[in-house]
Amino acid sequence: MKLVVFLLACYGVTTIVTLGKIFAPVRALLARVSEPAGHWIRCQMCFSVPVGVGWALLDLFPPTGAARWVDVAAAGAVSSGFCWAMRVVTHRLGEDEM
Repeated sequence: MKLVVFLLACYGVTTIVTLGKIFAPVRALLARVSEPAGHWIRCQMCFSVPVGVGWALLDLFPPTGAARWVDVAAAGAVSSGFCWAMRVVTHRLGEDEM
C-alpha cells in the first residue's frame, strides 16, 4: 500500500507542477531564464525524478532492504517510469490540459 501512495503522490505533484495552470508563470519564467530548466519543468519524466527522491527522503518510499542511497535512487527511477506511463495513458485518453 505504501508503494501505491508513493506513486500517486509523485504523479500528483509532478502533474500539478508540469501541467497545472497554477505553475504556468513559474514554467514561463524558467523557460526565459534557462532553456534546459524550462524543458526540465515541463517534462513529467524529468521532473518526477527529484520528486521521487524527495518523497523517498521523507520515508514515503517503501524500503527495499538495500542501502539508503539505493532506495533513494530507486525511488527516483520508479517515480519517473510511473509518471511517464501515466502521461502516455492520459495523453491517449485526450486528457492533456489541466
